[in-house]
Amino acid sequence: MRIATTLGGICIVRNARDLIAFSCGHYLRIGLGHVRFIDDGSSDGTYEFLTKLARKEPRLSVSRVCFSEFRQPELMSEAANELLRSFSMILPFDVDEFWNIHGPSLENAYAQQPDILLVGKWINFVQSDRATKPRAVYLLGVKHAAPILSDANQATITTLKRPFVCFSTTKVGFKSTQPVALGIGQHELTRGPTEQGPHTYEIFHLPFTNKSQLITRAEDHEPRRAPLRGDPAVNWQSRFFREAVLAGRTDDLWRANSADKNGFLNCHGERIELKPDHRLQTLFLKGYAHLVRQHQMFLL
Repeated sequence: MRIATTLGGICIVRNARDLIAFSCGHYLRIGLGHVRFIDDGSSDGTYEFLTKLARKEPRLSVSRVCFSEFRQPELMSEAANELLRSFSMILPFDVDEFWNIHGPSLENAYAQQPDILLVGKWINFVQSDRATKPRAVYLLGVKHAAPILSDANQATITTLKRPFVCFSTTKVGFKSTQPVALGIGQHELTRGPTEQGPHTYEIFHLPFTNKSQLITRAEDHEPRRAPLRGDPAVNWQSRFFREAVLAGRTDDLWRANSADKNGFLNCHGERIELKPDHRLQTLFLKGYAHLVRQHQMFLL
């Protein structure tokens, strides 16, 4: 397989054992020259999986941090600048985000440009409402994408009028000859290239892998984000999920953001039809097959 020798990926991850194999398999299979993971205090086997794979795969590395607060921008910026010493182009991603690109082709497209800002946009995929626990096998059944609704925004989502999976946003990657600084969530660069490339790339995004993830967001994620939040609009999703779960709306949230057996979201009294889309399912299968074939790494 062809490898993009100037293209690297970075991800900070915490307790994503059901998803981590698919993430690793995808970014290695599409030909990134290196993938750097920062494990943020996982306790579910995520770090052990990454450590085992890193011993077999020289294109993957992992480090571990343990902070009481969520220090994503700082850690991702540090990782990006470290990787920029060896790779000129970087794709940041969350573990539930899958850039739909081919590494060598992306590398070739910008080979003559020293600095460029890459933009990707979420296509949100929807888990089955039967997936209640974090099991990797549930991810192989994802077969719907949510429609992006123009009125799905902070106001309508937090007042339970629209589902979160119908909201979309952009994320950034970059090619840079200078150090960079990433904003919260990798939605922007606060320092670095400003010239945007001509294409907007698809990012396949699975916001919820299972129902229990809503509880995790409320009890683990938001308490680590809240101390660093100055602007109430920053990470509003995280605060919303905690407030909704604490108010006893977990079942309502799950019905609104998961697919029923007929392929609909049941959003607080309104049924929203989903689009059949097997592309993320196919990506998962190809990524997993790559890990098995290359490294004999199997799902639990």
